[in-house]
Amino acid sequence: MAPELPWLPVHLILACILLRALATQEVRQFPPYTIVPEGGSISITCSTSGPLSGVFLRQRWPKPTGVIYYEDKKPPTVDERFRGRVAFSGLQHNLTITLSHLQMSDTGAYACQAVMDDMVWGPDTLVVVTDKVSQEADTCQKSQLISAFPVVLAMSCFFLGLGIGAVCVLKKTQVKRLCCVEDKNSACIVYEDMSYKGQNRMSTPNEYQ
Repeated sequence: MAPELPWLPVHLILACILLRALATQEVRQFPPYTIVPEGGSISITCSTSGPLSGVFLRQRWPKPTGVIYYEDKKPPTVDERFRGRVAFSGLQHNLTITLSHLQMSDTGAYACQAVMDDMVWGPDTLVVVTDKVSQEADTCQKSQLISAFPVVLAMSCFFLGLGIGAVCVLKKTQVKRLCCVEDKNSACIVYEDMSYKGQNRMSTPNEYQ
């Protein structure tokens, strides 16, 4: 059974890293990977240096198959599966191949192969074609989130205002209670002080007795 789509890019990236490590630097390839919705297009550039007879683009995974063969001043050869979906720009030493109207079955690892004195592979390009339905669902969810943002912001401000108001009322209440306690303590101190003075005051005899 094929791996589920969320894990598929991870498996392919690991495979491409290994293949890139083994590939020669005589053939350069860009991009290393791309994710595109169904019906979209990608461009893969193959660059080589030195004597060159022609360039292949092959799909190496999941099923090895040829995609195109290009040679300067000659009509390119295109696999039947990709006919009507391929465009070329540049010359064979720096060739850009555009694959359009991609399908889910086009997901895989693609590599340039230069025809020199020997067949020289370039590093792979990982291509992941995602389901169009999933893409539309993601777009719909993003639109819903954007439309709901003002409502969420207004509610957040409302509850924030309530919270600030509650804190202010609580602080006022605490300040009032503190003031009342201080007033009572002050009154008690005066009362105790007066009582103390009254106890230590010397009595004066009544001269009229």
